[in-house]
Amino acid sequence: MHLVHVTLTSFDTPCPARDDAERIVDILWARLDPRLGIEHMRASPGRAWIDLGLYFRGDGAGAHDEVAAALERLLACIPDWRLRAPD
Repeated sequence: MHLVHVTLTSFDTPCPARDDAERIVDILWARLDPRLGIEHMRASPGRAWIDLGLYFRGDGAGAHDEVAAALERLLACIPDWRLRAPD
């Protein structure tokens, strides 16, 4: 399994709470295709963002395209949220 960490922000939810993080995980589990290879997700709120850990099958070798496709589909499921650029 390999971990992909992303940070999400939303103009509609400037100070997300634990409930917001849990809601995102619930939405994603309900809507994402199991063939994307995500085996586990963990989300936690930050000061103005949500940290989302996505655990994919395999060791991650050569998985760039699969992860990119999964992130694209993930963001389509939660249209009010955007990826936050790293600091």
